[in-house]
Amino acid sequence: MAVRGSDAADPLLTYAVVMTAACAAAVWGLWLAVDRYLLRAAETLSREAGLIAHGNAEGAVGGRVPLARYGDLQPIARAVNDLSDKLALVRRDIARTVAESTAKAEEQKTQLAAVLRDLHEGVLVCNTRHQILLYNQTALDILHLTGELGLGRSLLHFVVAEPLTHTLERLSLRVREGRHINHEHGTTAQFVGATTDGRILLEGRMSAILQDPEPGSDETPGINGPIITGYVLTLSDATSELAALGQRDALLREATEGFRAPIANLRAAVETLYDAPDLGPGDRAAFESAMLDSCDSLSRRLEQVTAAYRSIVTGSWPMSDIHSNNLIGLVAHRVGTESPTTVTLTGLPQWVHGDSHGLVLLFAYLIEKVHHLTGATAFDLEAAGPQDGDRWVYLDLVWEGPAVPSATLDGWLEQTLPGGLGGLSAGDVLQHHRSTAWSEPLATSNGTAMRARLRVPLPPAQSPRSALPRPRAGARPEFFDFGLLHQPLATSELGRTPLDRLHYVVFDTETTGLSPSTGDEIIQIAAVRVVGGRILTGETFNTLVDPKRPIPPESVPFHGITDGMVAGQPTIDAVLPQFRGFVSGAVLVAHNAAFDLKFLKMKERAAGVCFDCPVLDTMLLSRMLLGNDGDHTLDGIAERLGIEVVDRHTALGDSLVTAAVFLRMIEMLRERDVRTLDDAIRGANILVELAARERAF
Repeated sequence: MAVRGSDAADPLLTYAVVMTAACAAAVWGLWLAVDRYLLRAAETLSREAGLIAHGNAEGAVGGRVPLARYGDLQPIARAVNDLSDKLALVRRDIARTVAESTAKAEEQKTQLAAVLRDLHEGVLVCNTRHQILLYNQTALDILHLTGELGLGRSLLHFVVAEPLTHTLERLSLRVREGRHINHEHGTTAQFVGATTDGRILLEGRMSAILQDPEPGSDETPGINGPIITGYVLTLSDATSELAALGQRDALLREATEGFRAPIANLRAAVETLYDAPDLGPGDRAAFESAMLDSCDSLSRRLEQVTAAYRSIVTGSWPMSDIHSNNLIGLVAHRVGTESPTTVTLTGLPQWVHGDSHGLVLLFAYLIEKVHHLTGATAFDLEAAGPQDGDRWVYLDLVWEGPAVPSATLDGWLEQTLPGGLGGLSAGDVLQHHRSTAWSEPLATSNGTAMRARLRVPLPPAQSPRSALPRPRAGARPEFFDFGLLHQPLATSELGRTPLDRLHYVVFDTETTGLSPSTGDEIIQIAAVRVVGGRILTGETFNTLVDPKRPIPPESVPFHGITDGMVAGQPTIDAVLPQFRGFVSGAVLVAHNAAFDLKFLKMKERAAGVCFDCPVLDTMLLSRMLLGNDGDHTLDGIAERLGIEVVDRHTALGDSLVTAAVFLRMIEMLRERDVRTLDDAIRGANILVELAARERAF
């Protein structure tokens, strides 16, 4: 039985083997057919398509693939031919567009070259690294260069660096703060420079090239977005003009100073003859009369020549209107990079008319001299408005230590100013401004260190447009929230601290409206520090806030802030933590403080902060000092106190005004025996309670 089963299995095994071999042969044959007729053809087609893609078809029809070669792949080959035709058309259109653009660019280049060639001023275009990108032939002539400036070379190889970098700093600061939009000169500034060899004096104008920063770039935009990517420089040769001015300076100086000795001798002779006893009365009287007439004539001539000399010097030197904060900021920057001394910007801003570069050099020079004489390392620099009815704006340099003797200061002014063009002396810079300088000690309280100042009067601005107050629709109404106004006494050491020794932050807000509970939002917060009786103008907080809602058109006249200005600015949730950090450890001061506090308090939870600092309100302090009757608006108080300020009706401007008012009030409160923080809070609370009772009735 076993043998019979084994015999039966042999045909089946043979059949299986035969079928397997047949299947393998069929698969192999199919693979050979696919490889020969499909895969190899597809590879060949792909290579030909690659050749067509890299071809240089100039006509309307591109490279062709022979259809008959590809059998069943003819649809694909036909599609490749269609794509080749379209690619040829695209290449032809691109070539035509490039040719047209090239021709247009060449035409514009020719026109620009013609314009630049015909200009009487030298024109150079540079990037912020002062590398030359474009120039005209006139620039070569003005700089007295026989070759080429060389594209990509630094302009600082040919022109003295300091005036250029200083002017670019001015424009950068103006654009960064957004002031270029409303500034009288926009994005341009004038300067006086010289070639590096000192042979040519240049009068120039720099115009900034603005560009919006690319998204995600590391560039820091200004308030309104754009950054400076380069500048256009126009130059003219001022050598002859300034040389003539120098000659006139020397001539007039000789005329003025040369008159003094003869006049003194003449007066001495008159006095001698007057005392001579041997002349007869008639001769004596005639001689005296003639000599005195001569003296009077010479004196009048001296005064006339002196006045003409100063007029010529001042009228011929390039000057412009300057905001004192910008001027002092540039002084602080220059001193900080070249000296161990520090400069703190204090006081209220003013507008002056002058030579910015010359004044920066002058004050940096004076700070260095005072430092070496007295050892002082910390200086306050502030602008003070006109005093006693005069027209001057005073720039005061203040330090701890003795005043500078007059003879020493006169010697400093006779010396050449480091970095000054044409060998200018410090006294020359003052004469250009029809100014002088003097040093004097300052009155100090008992127990405080000796302080002194060096005062330089400067002409006021001729047309400070941004200094003019913006018309407002009306003053903000007095706002009483008795829960916010009535605050507990600061029972710690802070409450017993005299008011003049506290650290304050004076702040103000601008809002969409007057009702935070119905949806009005903050659109700007600004603040300034007050320490040791000084307004630290250089330590400020100032930011716009996106309210995430439209600004009502009727509120814009109050603050001048539009929807476009706040678009893209941080929201209040992001701003309040930064502001809380700025005011940390300080006593808050505001005018009509309850209004601003209401807005802050309503956003505390969302921002994760708490404003639990002591708060003083200058409106309540005004009522405490002057009674309830009268004008207790910020403008009214400032006018009564004789505080004249610029940049009014902005959050930062109002903060500065409030700070100046508050410092005056501290002196007045001391006379009322209100000396400490607790005294001031106690008096304010009494006024709040009285106001609450009046409203209850």
